Amino acid sequence: MPTLILLRHAKSDYPPGVADHDRPLSARGVRNAARIGERLRDHIPAGASVGAAISTATRTLQTWQIVRADFEQAGRSVDQSWEDSALYLAEPAALVEASHCFRTDVGILVGHNPGLEELALSIPGEPEAAADMAVKFPTAAFAVIHIPGDDWDYTIDEARLEAFTTCR
Repeated sequence: MPTLILLRHAKSDYPPGVADHDRPLSARGVRNAARIGERLRDHIPAGASVGAAISTATRTLQTWQIVRADFEQAGRSVDQSWEDSALYLAEPAALVEASHCFRTDVGILVGHNPGLEELALSIPGEPEAAADMAVKFPTAAFAVIHIPGDDWDYTIDEARLEAFTTCR
């Protein structure tokens, strides 16, 4: 059963004169990205093939670099990854469409709110996780979603929310 992880980028900085797309992580964001990388590993079985689709925004790319480094330090590998400009501030439908491109056991979408939060809240599943997300889907947080069947051809109604984790 494939697993989809919706990972919101870590906290960004707001340097003067820098466009939203180009904003880097703040110092807190760097720390939180490392924390969330450690927690993310708990939801990915050892030996699972992992793929990632990352928004082209600077803060998402930096978040993924930190998370990926944590994976590699823990002896895990990422088998498939790509940057996708369509994920920058994507709507839920575009996020689902991007997830259909995974050919791995686990697919990680690294993106932004409100799209990630709206998608996660639309998926039925674990009541406690849904309640936590409904309060807030903060930066450096992720939702874990199980996809039925053996491939990535699914609809939202078939998916199931299993967990929601923050860096706190």
